[in-house]
Amino acid sequence: MSLFYLVIFIILGYTLSSLLAVGIFFLTNRGIASPSDIAGSKDSLLMMQAIVATGSFILPPLALQIFEKKSGADYLKLKTKVPFTIIILTVILMFGIAPFIDWTLKVNQMMDLPAFLDGLERWMREKERELAELTKHLMTMKTPVDLAVNLLVVAVIPAMGEEFLFRGCFQNIITRIMKNHHLGIWLAAAIFSAIHVQFLGFFPRMFLGALFGYIFVWSGSIWPAVAAHFTNNATAVVIAYITQSQGKSLDSIENPSATIAQATLSLVFALLICYVFFNMTKAKREVSND
Repeated sequence: MSLFYLVIFIILGYTLSSLLAVGIFFLTNRGIASPSDIAGSKDSLLMMQAIVATGSFILPPLALQIFEKKSGADYLKLKTKVPFTIIILTVILMFGIAPFIDWTLKVNQMMDLPAFLDGLERWMREKERELAELTKHLMTMKTPVDLAVNLLVVAVIPAMGEEFLFRGCFQNIITRIMKNHHLGIWLAAAIFSAIHVQFLGFFPRMFLGALFGYIFVWSGSIWPAVAAHFTNNATAVVIAYITQSQGKSLDSIENPSATIAQATLSLVFALLICYVFFNMTKAKREVSND
């Protein structure tokens, strides 16, 4: 029933926020909001993305939390206090795991499906190309104001919304259904990756989603997972801004280049950080369980 209510809230949130976004576009541009009109305007795309992401990802989890408050459900654990050292450790973890994620992305992009799935592979690669072009369009930044807007739309809102929805709600609900938090973490991570419809980056995104899931479970609060997600997205935005401020094209940003040795060292370092993280939050988990 919780899953049913969540899906209903997502459908309502997406529908209403989409209508609101198109309505605002219509009012501010005094014209018909056709797909081509919207697609050609970066500011309109960012505005619509911010509104729809808020309505689809942030508000439904909050609505579910309020709706099921009587049953004692606390999906997001928003009020759980987290030591600042945990947030710092989370940021270090994200930078440490980056080469491993980079390597898995390179391996994922080398994917070659069997001959009878050629049509599916062509569709996946075409979809990847379209989304890459859209991302490049949105990530065009010339001023600090552009940087601030992109950090809000590409880093802050997705970090909060996707963690609220996938870790806070889907992961918790799946864990209750399966009675196993590992299954809850990995199934929610797989859904989180699939929803992006970028299958040449499916596995690295799923690994990140699982990492966010364990951070949420270990810390007992959604905020470290949000901090991890924000660090990942914000790093990409800042790198894109610096690249363009140096007069270079976004095409000059290197493709995945991590070697297997770098990936191995990165994974070992990340596991050590996870071990420290796990032990630092162990006492709080035991108190919470009691």
